[in-house]
Amino acid sequence: MIQSLPGTETRPTTERLRQAWLNCLQMGLHDSRVLDLFSGSGALGLEALSRGAAFVVFVESNPKAAAVIQQNIKTLGVQDQAKIIIKKIESVLPELSKEPPFDFILMDPPYNEGYEEKVLQTWPLQDLLTEKGKICVESARQKGPGKEGGYAAPPEFKITRDERYGDSQLTFYERGIPAVLKE
Repeated sequence: MIQSLPGTETRPTTERLRQAWLNCLQMGLHDSRVLDLFSGSGALGLEALSRGAAFVVFVESNPKAAAVIQQNIKTLGVQDQAKIIIKKIESVLPELSKEPPFDFILMDPPYNEGYEEKVLQTWPLQDLLTEKGKICVESARQKGPGKEGGYAAPPEFKITRDERYGDSQLTFYERGIPAVLKE
């Protein structure tokens, strides 16, 4: 069983939301490289490994949460398929740029702190991803006029799917394909 950090320092993705998220990606996970940003307990990346991903890079700024991820990796026996980077999101980009390209970027930042827009609009995501790479973002549900489709797509990307689960929202982005939103 995957452990999580006690208290409110992290917000674990609910089982229902995690399953919905990874069910959407299932077909492409086999032998993929995954970047799990704002990893928390590592549950999303570990679930990706259990569904066939070849390697996951976990990025978590909280050393206590990173220790939990390390323990979860050890418990599941996937040490050769995982790497943990303990850095703040603002300083991790140079290290990630040295990694081979990822097939998926999973991003589950703290809600309502602006990380979604910052990463989506300022990072060179096209350089971090393979040609068919996908970005998947969990965020607080966007409400109000013009907010129905999640955060704006990064340059060279389109929103391909947007789903709402209670107060949460999952938005999927792919490179340069027509936008099709699922209500």
